[in-house]
Amino acid sequence: MATSANGYFEREVLVQAGPLICATTLALTAAFLGIVGIASGNAGGLVGRLPVYVLAGSVGFVAALLAAEHSEYYGREALVTATCVGIVGFVMIGLGTEGVVYGLTNPDAVVASHLSAYLLSAAMIASGLGYWTVRNWRDVTRVMNKSGL
Repeated sequence: MATSANGYFEREVLVQAGPLICATTLALTAAFLGIVGIASGNAGGLVGRLPVYVLAGSVGFVAALLAAEHSEYYGREALVTATCVGIVGFVMIGLGTEGVVYGLTNPDAVVASHLSAYLLSAAMIASGLGYWTVRNWRDVTRVMNKSGL
């Protein structure tokens, strides 16, 4: 747990988790903004940037495959892990970049409507839930196995 015996947050946990949660929150905010940009039809040039996103996803796939093969994962587990990393990398880099492009080309739509505050809030909640899920993975999988999910 992230608290000490007296209930206060430990400084080391905050130093380690803080930057990770901030970076994840910013990346998710950009990705959410990318979804808004694509859904609103304001993603001009997306088709031209798509090959770069595919390349980034494939680099992530190969890097994860090499890392998994030299760790505790091998065979099918390594392939599944690398595939997930490649897909998530493609989606996050693609949507994140589109979100930055949308935010730079349509700043009024992002700032004036307070859209950025809502998306930042959603991203912060998702980052917190993701962090908690990773830290409590055994409990999550145990509950999922019991419920038949």
